Amino acid sequence: MRKNCNFINFANFPKQYETLLKKAAVTVLESEKVEKYQINFIMVDDKEIKKLNTKYRKVRRITDVISFLVVPELFMGDVYISKNRSQKQAKEYANAWQQELAYLVIHGALHLCGYTDYDAVSRAKMFAKQDKIFKCLFYWL
Repeated sequence: MRKNCNFINFANFPKQYETLLKKAAVTVLESEKVEKYQINFIMVDDKEIKKLNTKYRKVRRITDVISFLVVPELFMGDVYISKNRSQKQAKEYANAWQQELAYLVIHGALHLCGYTDYDAVSRAKMFAKQDKIFKCLFYWL
């Protein structure tokens, strides 16, 4: 096995967005000083993400992103992003879809790094971090 074989994989995402999305994920990992990582970002539909949310979080609703740090000591994880929800949110927030996907990639990667948004204090800390990273990627907004 190769040492330091970092990879970020995107499944079911538009190919033309992958460079930007990878940059978003790597920016998070660098800011959190994560040196070794293996992450899969998987785009699914609302039905599938609701199943995952129900099974693993016991929350019976659709969410936009759900993250699983599968092997913490190797920083191996999976991040699922809802295609339907991300498209809806892009329109809601007047973003291009690629911008909304980048925002959700950042959000999911921060979850892998241990950030949570389950209470007001944690949420404020997480959103401040993700907004800062997002603005660095889209500084012209």
